[in-house]
Amino acid sequence: MTSPRLYLATPRLSGAEDIQSLAGALTAAIAEADVACLVLRVAAGLADGAIASAVASLRAAARAREIAILIEDRVDLVRSAGADGVHLSLAIAYDEARRRLGPDLIVGVSCGTRDEAIDVAEHGADYVAFGEFDDSAPRPATLELAEWWAEIMTVPCVGAGGTGARDGARLAAAGADFVALGAAAWPALADTLRDIATELFMPPPRSGGG
Repeated sequence: MTSPRLYLATPRLSGAEDIQSLAGALTAAIAEADVACLVLRVAAGLADGAIASAVASLRAAARAREIAILIEDRVDLVRSAGADGVHLSLAIAYDEARRRLGPDLIVGVSCGTRDEAIDVAEHGADYVAFGEFDDSAPRPATLELAEWWAEIMTVPCVGAGGTGARDGARLAAAGADFVALGAAAWPALADTLRDIATELFMPPPRSGGG
């Protein structure tokens, strides 16, 4: 089994202080593990300019490690903010998002059913995601969907739910290509990523003797 990569979903940002704190946490944390993607999640009412500023403040650290920056649901801001794509919380929004963003930007989709996941994958989604980013542990349905998907599909899947290495290991064992960490992981993000990297990505110690 190939080791999964990590996928970070931010807490919902509501202002400049949140953005500044987030940028600092990210910079300190991403040296600890192989992070593939960062999804920027914002509270309702946050100004478009503030969202663009958040992408700009994260871009240097993210691009240095080839981490894609996505904006949750705000298809309209992806190009102007300089993001790499969008993460959609509703599968029904996929066709319009792909039409607006074209084939070169990332469109990933949270899916609650097998039919939703198959439909968006067949129409070109870059990945499907199972589970909720802020779940405190992987739900049984998330693990079941990830395992089913890994057996039949080649489009990558994100498994969401959990705050640490044990949860990440369960998602990885189910077949998730990416393990997602949400808001609960951010207060001690560097420590969390270090623990997960040790659990999921480090080879086991070699036994002694011949």
